[in-house]
Amino acid sequence: GQEIARRLGLPVKFLTYGAGDDKQRKEYRDVAIKTKTVDVSPFATIPPAQAKSRKDFWGFDLKKAPINGRVWYPDGPGPFPLVLIVHGNHNPRDFSDPGYEYLGRLLASRGFIMTSVDENFINGLSAENDGRAWLLLKHLEAWKSFNDTAGGPFQGRVDMSRIALMGHSRGGEAAAIAAAFNTLKYYPD
Repeated sequence: GQEIARRLGLPVKFLTYGAGDDKQRKEYRDVAIKTKTVDVSPFATIPPAQAKSRKDFWGFDLKKAPINGRVWYPDGPGPFPLVLIVHGNHNPRDFSDPGYEYLGRLLASRGFIMTSVDENFINGLSAENDGRAWLLLKHLEAWKSFNDTAGGPFQGRVDMSRIALMGHSRGGEAAAIAAAFNTLKYYPD
């Protein structure tokens, strides 16, 4: 991983951000940047029968959804373009956000900050893609804050005028919906 990045270009660094209380994954408990949770329930529905088992597994419901991400970034002053990628819909207990490490390392070595957005907790639901898209916009709000936070690891290092949203399968659809939502004059918090 690091050797390939070194040969390609810039040295690559890695960190995670999130709510810091993930019941299932250490990388989202031991985060470098702590984020607030958000209420995604207006944009995704969950049948009551599934709600309890999901809350037992995750430790939260859709009213307290985390803003979790894995970040690969260039070791340099920037500012660098930002890329957010979100996985598709699959078994929510089969975490797929780590699967974009190869792409994160490559893009970071070429001068991009790349985040693999964790939306595993919304997987397996139907009529949830507005929620996926809305969560992407919440990640962008978090990145604006990261860029503006004095003393933070990304202070002034993000080129907020050069942003790419992409995804696989349902994640690709979410990226397109997020772009459409972003043109609206108002969307609920």
